[in-house]
Amino acid sequence: MEKLFVYTDARARNDPGEAGIGIAITDKDGNVIEEIARLIGRSTSRIARYRALIEAGRAALAYSPQSVIFFSNDQHLVNHLNGVFTTREPHLKHLLEIARGILDNFPQWRVNFVDQKVNRQASHLVEQAFHDNVRAKMSREHLELNLLAHVATLDDAHLEQLIEFAKKLEERG
Repeated sequence: MEKLFVYTDARARNDPGEAGIGIAITDKDGNVIEEIARLIGRSTSRIARYRALIEAGRAALAYSPQSVIFFSNDQHLVNHLNGVFTTREPHLKHLLEIARGILDNFPQWRVNFVDQKVNRQASHLVEQAFHDNVRAKMSREHLELNLLAHVATLDDAHLEQLIEFAKKLEERG
């Protein structure tokens, strides 16, 4: 592949809190090649944005492009990666080193700052990660409530059989 455009965003709820990343990879014609919407655990928004760029770089490497332009709406991240500013924060230095190590695998790369409105696809993917997680939790709760409703109707003998069956399921992994 000749050229890729990679849009990244991330956010932490309650900063720090549960964090999600959003990545949209497009070709030179604007066709979406890959989208990533995932929660990454507890983090700050700043760290999550570095992690989004790192994950975006790893994902883009799979396409072996000759040139990649990354876009972020975090001016600090862009300035750090482009060497405009340095950071004294050890955890950010570490993430910066990882990001640059990944980016240096591309023949040509650059990181550009873009307005939040331009980066809306990546921002939408961050929100999708949070919504998908909520849907999964609600689905699990629904299953648990359904199971409890059925268990409540069982007599003791059947309840003991269900417990033995559940233990066998746990052993299988």
